[in-house]
Amino acid sequence: MAQIERDLLAEKPLEALLRKLILLGGNAGSAELRDWAAAELRGYRNGDELPHYRKVNAPIQIDRVVSGGVIKHQTISTMDLPDFVDGELDELVPLTMGVRELRAMIEHPKGDRAVQLTPPGAALVVRYMNGTGGARGQITALYWTVSSISVVGVLDQIRTRLAELIAELRSSTPQGQMLPSAVQAANAVNFVINGHGNRVNIAQAADSGTATTAPADTAPGSWTRARIVGAAVVGLATIVGTGIAALQLAL
Repeated sequence: MAQIERDLLAEKPLEALLRKLILLGGNAGSAELRDWAAAELRGYRNGDELPHYRKVNAPIQIDRVVSGGVIKHQTISTMDLPDFVDGELDELVPLTMGVRELRAMIEHPKGDRAVQLTPPGAALVVRYMNGTGGARGQITALYWTVSSISVVGVLDQIRTRLAELIAELRSSTPQGQMLPSAVQAANAVNFVINGHGNRVNIAQAADSGTATTAPADTAPGSWTRARIVGAAVVGLATIVGTGIAALQLAL
């Protein structure tokens, strides 16, 4: 933990810090620490719960060809989208990629400090809108335009939560104990990352004193990491399934 603390203060690369947290989780026997750090490094997969700090607001934009030329980066409302994507495609963007890819996005942005991300099912939505004449001209692309500042904010959130995790582990680990227990690590991840459970503080005792632990309302050991289908994946399945039916009616 001390090495990660030093590296955090020295502003070492986030990837290196997360890899050290994986090793710490292995030494402590904590699957929760390993899983969170690994997900941040490799990106969140289908079925993983995406933390709220990885969701950012961004406008939905289109490029289209009209008789007078080409219109790019035209912002549209969710009201302009077909009915079958209602509630499945909006201005809340899930950033599921790993931290290295996030960093590359802001180091090499396309356009004016912005990144274009294609929503799941975008090609089907474009085909439907063009087929029904729902938009003037011919739409060639539909995407989110995410500000690079928002991506920087997500990376900063990950670094901050890593610092909070180490602080939580430090405060819950008794003096003289080299590593947190698996239960202490699970409680820290549950509290810092998921916002559940209670903060545990260990009162460090003097040589002749007694250490006490603040009681928690719930047993940390009873917690296991939740796995749900990500919103983007559900959206893709819904858009594809409903969109095909809508296309058959439209064509």
